[in-house]
Amino acid sequence: MKKYKNGAELFADARRSLLGNLSVAVWSFLLYTSITLLLNQIGSSFSFRSSALTLLTNLTAGLITSVFASMLGVGLSSVFLNLQYGQPASVRDLLLPFLENADRTVRIRFFVTTGEYVSLLPLQFLLYYISADEILKNIPLVLGMSLLCFIAFTYWVTTYAMVNYLLLDFPDRHPGMILAASRKMMQGNRMRFILLILRLIPLHLLGIFSLGLANIWIGCCQHACTAAFYKDLMTPRSKTAARQA
Repeated sequence: MKKYKNGAELFADARRSLLGNLSVAVWSFLLYTSITLLLNQIGSSFSFRSSALTLLTNLTAGLITSVFASMLGVGLSSVFLNLQYGQPASVRDLLLPFLENADRTVRIRFFVTTGEYVSLLPLQFLLYYISADEILKNIPLVLGMSLLCFIAFTYWVTTYAMVNYLLLDFPDRHPGMILAASRKMMQGNRMRFILLILRLIPLHLLGIFSLGLANIWIGCCQHACTAAFYKDLMTPRSKTAARQA
């Protein structure tokens, strides 16, 4: 059994992949982030006289725009995966999911994004129906629901964290096989992945002192770290698991 790399080694691999390729990584990350923020704004901008209709419309629109944004996320994963393997990458790779294998990408990303949405729904409903004045009176309930939703969301996201990369490496596989492969790869590796992401939080906090400019580089590092994590998992044993899924 292979001994996986620790967080410091993966972070070093991530930084190495960005050397000489920072402009491609930065522009890809900025374009993805800008479009995602715009789509999130659109998905939550509806307002009607009926509060229930407003909530339902915003949730539906938010899900649709989130799926679209997550498809761009597959393109962003392609950029950083290519850099990790020393292959050419360009900002145009963001459009890859819309030009190739779009049907499978939509099905996979709809499933994963819906799961993310569902895991946060209880908290969204709670905050929607509790007024601002009542939130302070119900702090234990709000904090408890936030914790439960956060745990559910984190578990779901880490379970399918490798889906984008598997979709890129195995474009002809059935969506169910891609999802199953990600579940198998992350078994026993969830905490290692979470610790890798947590490693970057202090850097994000320090980025505040640069008016957020440093967070652009840190954001690129985070995606590069995820690509390095996937590469580390793709041992012969992991590939066998992907084939058998």
